Amino acid sequence: MTEKHFMCIHTFVSEAARREYLTPPEFRNPPEERATERQWVEASSGEFATCLQTWLGNSEFFFCHWVAESEDMVIKQLEAFELEGRLINTMVHETQQFMSAFRNSDDIKRQYPSDGYMW
Repeated sequence: MTEKHFMCIHTFVSEAARREYLTPPEFRNPPEERATERQWVEASSGEFATCLQTWLGNSEFFFCHWVAESEDMVIKQLEAFELEGRLINTMVHETQQFMSAFRNSDDIKRQYPSDGYMW
């Protein structure tokens, strides 16, 4: 698989969907334990794509960083997770340049377009 990076902008399909997604597990029926970050990572890796990071606040939109072969594979994974169309709607953007302080690599170089200023 050729790994590409994608930034996704998500919005909840409704306020009820937002409440369902954001209800702490211990208040669900039946109650569950909260997942650790490691458990979240394992659960966020699917057959078609993997979510690496997520940012969610009080605004209408939230954001996720995915790796996959294509935009279609990200959507396919969200559908496999039973999220897309049921709880969220998603706009997927391929990002040709990805740099991260978390990765903190001495080997990975900043990417630039090979011809001009567009990839």
